[in-house]
Amino acid sequence: MNKAAERSVTEVRIIEAAVQLFSRQGYKGTSTREIAHLARVNEATLFRCFARKADLFWVAAESRLSRLKLGRELQQGLAGDLDPEIVVPMLVEFVVNVVAQYPELMRLVYVAGFELPGAERMFREHLGSIFDAVNGYFRRCADRGSICNLEPTFATLGLAAAVSAHRNFHRLVTGRDSPWDAQALTPGYTQFWLNALRQQPAPAPVGTSGQASD
Repeated sequence: MNKAAERSVTEVRIIEAAVQLFSRQGYKGTSTREIAHLARVNEATLFRCFARKADLFWVAAESRLSRLKLGRELQQGLAGDLDPEIVVPMLVEFVVNVVAQYPELMRLVYVAGFELPGAERMFREHLGSIFDAVNGYFRRCADRGSICNLEPTFATLGLAAAVSAHRNFHRLVTGRDSPWDAQALTPGYTQFWLNALRQQPAPAPVGTSGQASD
């Protein structure tokens, strides 16, 4: 696919229509005719821009994945191994803001993971540097005892997945949309993850009677 930075107005309309429909209906549940209709073009025009439906899906997904960038302050905090009390709130705020600003992004990620082969390459291309920076930070924190000694991918993927899935699971379980106020939600998520990551004290030794020894 042509990855030129500048696209025609028609291509942009098609891509945006594809983002909306693929994220709501999935890959198999969305037809190129529906995308063309939403983009206000005919299907022949769509196929002149994108030879295959799969090509259009990947361009649509890339249009959102390419927007994910860690802020400078967060990058510096991760690289400088600042205390989790400083970095975790920034990480949570980053994920909460991504979910708030790009609600269709996580749905496209799920669609790609479940319905299309070859998703790993694109995810690695766009998310690999973010994952490596956060994962390396949690590994170093665990090594020096700033957080509990856990597999760092649990912290990296768990934090991102819990925040991003909260909204969808809330709707699934309760039948209601979760109120999504990024500023109000960030402190709660932050406290939850700081509590989960803190070093746990070793259990007190147990005597032969089954009671903790003095």
